[in-house]
Amino acid sequence: MKKLPPLNALRAFDAAVRTGSFTRAAESQHVTQGAISRQIKQLEDWLGKPVFVRHYQGLTLTPAGSLLAQSLDAAFGTIQDAVEQ
Repeated sequence: MKKLPPLNALRAFDAAVRTGSFTRAAESQHVTQGAISRQIKQLEDWLGKPVFVRHYQGLTLTPAGSLLAQSLDAAFGTIQDAVEQ
């Protein structure tokens, strides 16, 4: 089996993508903003590239982040469908 990034980092990334901010992602995951930030940093370190461009007004996905977000949306959707069945 291929090595995957940490699941908590992927969950934090998915929450940040959905909410558009680390603060709102933290609220949705019931953790601190710092915890989300550390998870995103861990993911970026694991990937060796940034997934977000951070702005004062919010976040913008990098090309790598956009590809990962699309893949995660499909993967998490598949898992949700399997659980519901």
